[in-house]
Amino acid sequence: MWVNLDAFGIALSLLTWLLLIFTDAVVVRFVLFAWFTTSRPRFRWVPLSDLGLFLLALYQLLLMLSLVSHVRAVTTDPGTMSLSSAPESLSNPRNCKLCQGRWKPPRAHHCKTCRCCIFRMDHHCPWINNCVGLSNQKLFILFLVYTCVSAIWTLLLLAAGAFCWLYSQKSWSDAPPPGSASLICCGLVAVECFAAVLFVSDFIQEQVESIQMNSTLVETYQRTHGPRTSFWEHFTSIFGPCWWTWPFPFPPALEPDYLEPALPDEAELWSQDCADDHNSLGIAGEESEEMAAKEETLSARPRQRHTDSKLD
Repeated sequence: MWVNLDAFGIALSLLTWLLLIFTDAVVVRFVLFAWFTTSRPRFRWVPLSDLGLFLLALYQLLLMLSLVSHVRAVTTDPGTMSLSSAPESLSNPRNCKLCQGRWKPPRAHHCKTCRCCIFRMDHHCPWINNCVGLSNQKLFILFLVYTCVSAIWTLLLLAAGAFCWLYSQKSWSDAPPPGSASLICCGLVAVECFAAVLFVSDFIQEQVESIQMNSTLVETYQRTHGPRTSFWEHFTSIFGPCWWTWPFPFPPALEPDYLEPALPDEAELWSQDCADDHNSLGIAGEESEEMAAKEETLSARPRQRHTDSKLD
């Protein structure tokens, strides 16, 4: 199992789980069990009407898929290099100085947080405490989609609860205000879900564009992309060829093509602006590798002098 021991990423991952659990508890307590309870339930241990039982099951399924997708995205190897050296047929291969000279394919990038090269690295996401690469991009996209759908469904359930409360009042002017606990908790969940929809939908759009252009977020800043064919082929290269496995949060069985070229978007080279984006994406550029090589050279000089003095 892949685990990235980054304190900030672990904290955000735990926060994600806590927000999902809090949202679930609030909706079940103050919406479903408040307005869909019946004296003749289908199951004694769930005192809900058939409609309430259906809404509960659907809601739990969405939240479970979101949570499991997040856990799998956190604990799945994003695409570390399985080969340490380039094929002999490849001329002028790149080597990563930060990975002790291991082979660095054209579409691989070194993550400063994971401290290794990731094939088809999109970016390092602290919310999953992991890189988004070829092996877990499907899980990351599923987490985004299920989280967005769950947030929209939560807002609809909150609106339904508010409508039920208004409908149950004989006179709105004389109606007692709802309890402070339910009002505060439902208000917090509404703000949380509304922010999640805005935040996550932007990421979903970026991932769709990434699939369409066959270019990761890192490659977008570097003005490069992989070979472009059709959206369908790009999609199956991430989700796998078996369509019935696409909605389920487990990694697809993909064979990485390390020889896949990184083609330039434009004739001119990308400028200094992209160097500033390396830190935000969590990748190590050529400057970082050169600095690492210089540090290794400087640290080796004192050892060399000590060895020479012994020989004298």
